[in-house]
Amino acid sequence: MKILLQFLAFLTTILKTYGADIYVRLGDVVVLEMPIVPDNYYVQWFFETESEPGIADNNYLGRNYVSDSDIWKGKLSANKGKLTISNIEQENIGTFICKVKNALNYQETRTFKLIKVDVSMKGDSPVTPGDTLSLSCKVEGQTQTQTYWIKPSGIETKTGEFNEKAESQHNGEWTCVVKEVRSFKFSVSVIDFSFESKHLYTSTNLPLTVSILITPNKFLKQILSKIKEIQWVFIPKKDGNKTVLLTLKNGPWAQKGPQKGLIFKNFTKEGNVSLYRNPAKEEDRGSYNCSITFTNGIVLTRTVFVEVLKIIPSPGKKLISGNHLNLSCSTGGTLDADIKVQWFPPKTSSQGKAKLSSDPLYTIPRVGTTDSGEWRCELQKNATTLTSAVIILEIDPILTAWMVVTICGAAVILILLLIVSVTLFRRRQRKIRNFRHRLCKCENPKPKGFFKA
Repeated sequence: MKILLQFLAFLTTILKTYGADIYVRLGDVVVLEMPIVPDNYYVQWFFETESEPGIADNNYLGRNYVSDSDIWKGKLSANKGKLTISNIEQENIGTFICKVKNALNYQETRTFKLIKVDVSMKGDSPVTPGDTLSLSCKVEGQTQTQTYWIKPSGIETKTGEFNEKAESQHNGEWTCVVKEVRSFKFSVSVIDFSFESKHLYTSTNLPLTVSILITPNKFLKQILSKIKEIQWVFIPKKDGNKTVLLTLKNGPWAQKGPQKGLIFKNFTKEGNVSLYRNPAKEEDRGSYNCSITFTNGIVLTRTVFVEVLKIIPSPGKKLISGNHLNLSCSTGGTLDADIKVQWFPPKTSSQGKAKLSSDPLYTIPRVGTTDSGEWRCELQKNATTLTSAVIILEIDPILTAWMVVTICGAAVILILLLIVSVTLFRRRQRKIRNFRHRLCKCENPKPKGFFKA
């Protein structure tokens, strides 16, 4: 079945045939070809009847004529036993007759009948989810001819008529098959919105972009007229309390939000309904639900789960050489079994000489100054990096030059304070002794002032 479909797909745009019924769609290119053409050939092509001069003729002497009448102008090209008809229109549908002969009276006549196949959809594109998707694949004038559809998912329908409520799974390329001999591709556009992945990984060193794209983008203007409301709801990983981050209502578009410091840009130009923050934060972990309500009442919902990676140092990222250190590469929960952690120490670190553990918790019993610098942890899945986080450690020696300077400075200040204290004490002692020497030492001192003899 797969080989048959590949063969039919090859015939979709340019069909080579040697006769019989040829199923075509308006706008197709058809190549009619005679199986045998002698070297000294004379070839004539006619439409419907064998009336001279026909629509094309050529021969081995170099003649090459094609009709330029109204219905054939710019559509025909002939080469030996081939006739190419471009951009088939309704007036080009009918029976073609080819006569081939040579100087020895060899002659062969064949007829080629073009039969129109109607491949169509009722209504305009894109189709709103919930509305009826009506597709038709039928042969003009032949109600008994077997036709059926192959959906984008590969599932076959029973007939050439398809009528169901439109869903996102109907979006894509359908195939109309006629009698197992001819196939026609037909594109169906159903309004939908998509994202790169259901799980988004970032870190506290990288931006957060939760992006939803309304599709098909080429019909964005028509799509916006069919949307009633767009809403973002956030459910944090930590406590599960719902928060409405953003609400957009049509008629004209009115915006409420976004909340939690997130950034939102105008989506009416590109159809990208995205929330953004740089860098991401731990509180951004959780599920982001985007819902679109259409004017017919149908609601589409998509959910993106966001994981924010962070390196947590314990007891801290500024340490003294010899201290114990734990580094945790964490998303705030248990990692899936197929996700691995990879640690990358600084080039100067002695830890890089040994095979690092793939455990989210990395322990260094005694850090050294060579462990200073940038540490990075990555989340990997099937050898693909999902995200990475970075931390810069500062490890000082037990006695740094600054510490020595500080201790020496404190000692000098202490000595100066002692010298000043001793100096002040001695000066005070001298003043007291000098004052005592200046006092009168008479045996009978007399008071100053007037008194009676």
